[in-house]
Amino acid sequence: MARMLTAKRLKRLWFNLKRGRSKGFTLTELLVSMIVGALITFLLLALVVELTQTNQQDAARSQVQQDMQAAMDYMVQDLREAVFVYNGECLEGNDTPSSQAESASRCPGVRNHIPASVGQDATNKTPVLAFWRTKPLPQSIQAACNAGAGSLADADLSTNPLVLNEVPCVPGNMYALVVYALDKSNPNGIWKGKARLIRYELSQYPDNPTGVADRTPGFVNPLSDPTYTFQQWPYGRVNNAFGNRQTVLPTNPAFTVVDFVDDGVAVTPSCEEFAPFTKGNPANDKDQAAIENALSPKNRPPRGFYACVRNGGLGDATGGGQNQDVLLTLVGNVTGQGGFSDRNGNKNRLSPLQTRVLIRGVIRKVDQS
Repeated sequence: MARMLTAKRLKRLWFNLKRGRSKGFTLTELLVSMIVGALITFLLLALVVELTQTNQQDAARSQVQQDMQAAMDYMVQDLREAVFVYNGECLEGNDTPSSQAESASRCPGVRNHIPASVGQDATNKTPVLAFWRTKPLPQSIQAACNAGAGSLADADLSTNPLVLNEVPCVPGNMYALVVYALDKSNPNGIWKGKARLIRYELSQYPDNPTGVADRTPGFVNPLSDPTYTFQQWPYGRVNNAFGNRQTVLPTNPAFTVVDFVDDGVAVTPSCEEFAPFTKGNPANDKDQAAIENALSPKNRPPRGFYACVRNGGLGDATGGGQNQDVLLTLVGNVTGQGGFSDRNGNKNRLSPLQTRVLIRGVIRKVDQS
């Protein structure tokens, strides 16, 4: 009897021991499970971070490209109002004319007659696109024209302020020189991109002039004389002699259009299509100098922003009736946006945006029919 009870107890003890073992894990099993779980968690977190970073980079690329397109649209709208666009030769300048006759073969250079902070900082500022357009006179000047209209018939006009200040009361519009430039400077560290597109404007009057004598310092009417051309600006007759009519350099500032423009030095583009054929050449070859002059800026990389300009140089100064068209190229760069390192500047360059603009100015145009 005792043996039977002992056997039953041993069986029950063995069963309980076996059942207890099946309820848990060994220390080795727990460690392996923790390691596998940690690896899976790490991989999932890495995947989430990678997807988040990819989405952030895609959003940054899309935003910068949209900003480049908006800046391009702004320039195109501005350029469509132009009456004359300078090519690279006359934007840069090749020599200073000493007479009206020499102005047919010499460009003083627009960049030499705009604020030094825009055109003469060769390290950080690169003027690219320069053109003349018209804009309405400020309301206060229009009011002065209306009030003084009767006095314009006076015999002595030497003291008339409207005449002395060359106020264009009859057309009601004034000339304005517009310059788009590439700016790499960042003095206060407020910009994140590699370069910026800036716009400078020099018009006869500021937005809110105090009177007809409150002209913008440095402004010179490009066509105040019928013999003058845009290419020779600002040179002309000064006190019965030929010279620089601009007594002081303008100082009004430029404003930033868009950040994150590329500042890389790419291969020099060709503007062969925008150069005229060489006259008298039986092969109808293009003039190499004209091809180089059509590119703007001519000798000043970077090429994150450049233009090809037709009929904007010296050869077109005396030949009226020439239509102009301009090819604009703008390249963005996402370096400085979240997730993009400066070490990969070239890889962060976006696809170039290009557009072509036909200039609708009618000054000195002749019938081509």
